[in-house]
Amino acid sequence: MRIVSSRALKLMLVLTGMNLLLLFYILWSGDRNHFSGSDANMDARALGVALFGVFLLVFLLMGDLLRRFMLLRRQSETSRDRMHDAVESLSEAFALFSPAGRLMVCNRRWRQVYPWMDELQLEQWDDFQHQLQPHVLRREQIGSEQPGAESYIEHLDSGHSIMASDCRTREGGLACVRTDITHTQKIEQKLRNLGRAMEQSPASVMITDTQGRIEYVNPKFCQISGYNREEALGQSAGMLSSGEMSPEVYSDLWATVEQGEEWHGQLLNRRKDGSLFWESASISAVRDEAGKVLSYIAVKEDITQQKEVEEQLQMIETVFRTSNEAIMIADQNGLIKTINPAFSRITGYALEEVQGKNPSMLSSGRHDEHFYQDMWQEILKHGSWSGEIWNRRKNGTIYPEWLSVSVVHDSEGKVSEYVAVFSDITKRKNDEAQIVRQAYYDELTELPNRTLLSDRLNLAIITADRDEQMIALLFIDLDRFKFVNDSMGHEYGDDLLKQVAKRLNNCVRETDTVARFGGDEFVILLHNVKSDADAAHVAAKLIDQLSEPFLLAEREVIIGASIGIAMHPGDANTAETLIRNADLAMYKAKQSGRNQTHFFTAAMQEHANQRMTLEQDLRHALDREQLEVFYQPVVHGRSGRITGVEALLRWHHPERGMIPPDAFIPLAEETGLIGAIGEWVLETACAQLRHWSDNGMNLYLSVNISERQRELGLEAEVVRDILERNRINPSQLVLEITEGLLLQDSEETIGWLNGFKQVGVNLAIDDFGTGYSSLSYLRRFPVDTLKIDREFVRDLNTDRYGDSLVSAIISMAASLELRLIAEGVETEAQRSTLAQQGCQFMQGYLFSRPLPAEELSAWLESYQPQRVQLSRVATPPPESK
Repeated sequence: MRIVSSRALKLMLVLTGMNLLLLFYILWSGDRNHFSGSDANMDARALGVALFGVFLLVFLLMGDLLRRFMLLRRQSETSRDRMHDAVESLSEAFALFSPAGRLMVCNRRWRQVYPWMDELQLEQWDDFQHQLQPHVLRREQIGSEQPGAESYIEHLDSGHSIMASDCRTREGGLACVRTDITHTQKIEQKLRNLGRAMEQSPASVMITDTQGRIEYVNPKFCQISGYNREEALGQSAGMLSSGEMSPEVYSDLWATVEQGEEWHGQLLNRRKDGSLFWESASISAVRDEAGKVLSYIAVKEDITQQKEVEEQLQMIETVFRTSNEAIMIADQNGLIKTINPAFSRITGYALEEVQGKNPSMLSSGRHDEHFYQDMWQEILKHGSWSGEIWNRRKNGTIYPEWLSVSVVHDSEGKVSEYVAVFSDITKRKNDEAQIVRQAYYDELTELPNRTLLSDRLNLAIITADRDEQMIALLFIDLDRFKFVNDSMGHEYGDDLLKQVAKRLNNCVRETDTVARFGGDEFVILLHNVKSDADAAHVAAKLIDQLSEPFLLAEREVIIGASIGIAMHPGDANTAETLIRNADLAMYKAKQSGRNQTHFFTAAMQEHANQRMTLEQDLRHALDREQLEVFYQPVVHGRSGRITGVEALLRWHHPERGMIPPDAFIPLAEETGLIGAIGEWVLETACAQLRHWSDNGMNLYLSVNISERQRELGLEAEVVRDILERNRINPSQLVLEITEGLLLQDSEETIGWLNGFKQVGVNLAIDDFGTGYSSLSYLRRFPVDTLKIDREFVRDLNTDRYGDSLVSAIISMAASLELRLIAEGVETEAQRSTLAQQGCQFMQGYLFSRPLPAEELSAWLESYQPQRVQLSRVATPPPESK
């Protein structure tokens, strides 16, 4: 087609040229002859024919050119479509820019690499580079083999790494190719990490070919065997053979790996210096994708020392199992790992019953916290402890044992295990008890006598001074006992004393001491009383019990008692003085009319009277609107923003002024007034929270509750009604409990707290760290938040132990995923330290003292949070749960 058209075009061009020559000739001839006569007519006709021929040829020529133009256009469009398809089929991103920088063409992969192009519709190279710059985190220049081309790697903020190549075309344009090498770089990194892991592996690694010739060894292999890498490469793997092992071991090894299985075993090998060593080896085949074995890899560990230890352990195990003394081994956390048969014989527990448990499961309950604290301090300080302790068998019986505890340290000096060895000393203790009973107990009433009372009182004074506690001594003298003894005889007098002893014991706790001082005199030692009111309460109970009729010889006999009370600290510092003062107070009570109680000092008596008056005033405080709820903000430690408020009760006494909560809340709990007062506080605080929420303040509310309120009817339904009445989201309410509540650990208490959780409120432990709660309590109770007691915060930056304690509490809270609030923050240094250690929330005078609702509202509107600056090493936990 092209040939015919080309020839026709040439023919038309020749004919056109001939006609033009003819026309020129005619015109030139006519000009010379001046177109005369018939010649002129003939020339005119010839001229017309020539012109017609020229025009015809020109028309045909133009038509052919138009046809050729349309054909070329179709061919151009076809080529462009083919070029577009070819560009789109590229696996790399491609774009072509004109010499003027205009985008000529780009494929889909280009827009996938730079997804924002669709939104911006960039068609200029400079605009594209300008918009690309913010997305490029880092650019690495790399060498290019093609002259005039620029190659580099772009690390984009999308996480992808792009291999870029920009090459100039012959006409000055720019051809750009982009390849996503993110996956390739990850694979390369993994290969580098794998190689690094092989080189740094703590295990010996050896790779051999299928013939057993060594192709690779890592540094650990060289360290263990003594051969360097050059000496080992190319050698047979048997170069390490000691010749001390049976040939069947190696036959089994090769048979196993040639079958495609992994071989595990122990080999006795020989080092370069000739010394023998044991290795635990795992040998397996390395295969290609087709399953063909390429090489074998052996991963080995030097277990020479372990084999020696095993031999020693076998000998120790023999002693362990045959010993007549019980042996218990615990891990570094104090959890039982193993026991010997003597342990099971003494305690009744089998290994599976105690393994993984705390030895406290054997506790008899006879020892207080101080005993165990002193014991562990001795163990941690000196590495051992020996002494007598009472424990409980599986059948529930309590028995004495002589216990020795030793600490086992690892090679780094850290505690790895605890070993406890004990023997049952029940028989010896029974013999001693008989002697002690005769020396320290009253034979008639079986109560402690004066000697034992003196010992316990001396110890109680020391303990009270150490723990900053208070003790009370009640000196009791029976009224009309002499009349009964004289009129009915000593036999009935002794019977009366026995009955009195039982009634006295029923009025006190097991931890208190009831002693017969002599004749008809008794002394009661009350440990850890909160105030003189507690002693007065016990004395009143004693008088009530002793005023009830006694049955003697089928007759009802009424006696009574006079009681004197002395307190420590305050009244005396020694046991003798305390007994004497209580005796004097008892005589004062007799002088006042018998069957009464009298404190040793007038000051204490006056205090008791004042307490009684305060109780009467408190009964009317709510009705007389003397109570008010104050609020203290809780702030986020780092940002300083307000997150919530804690409701705090205040009493505006008409005569005594502002009375702090610790002066009347315990009294309210003892008298039962806390029920109505606590519900009023919760209702009032929720109403105020609703008011703040309506004014755009998004806060949570924290309110204190006590176990006593449960007994007085504060149940989950009551809280739900208050929340619904005030349109409060349950998640905005936090109920704070004390650590003392956890110590009860009763199902009733847990059920009570779970009821609040089902409503949707949060639970917090107030003043955490001051009680004796343990991690097991935190796990059993549904608490969300811990509040660090202000005493610990006060010691921050001044006491290294205080810093350590706070840090430990913060770490524990983080591990248990509990929200943490520090109370009593008063300085910026305390705030900074707490924030540095990861404490999320704080409250204290640094931010604001407790304020009435109106004052706090104004304070909230004017408050400007100040952010605390942390060092770069600090990695605080998330802001809240």
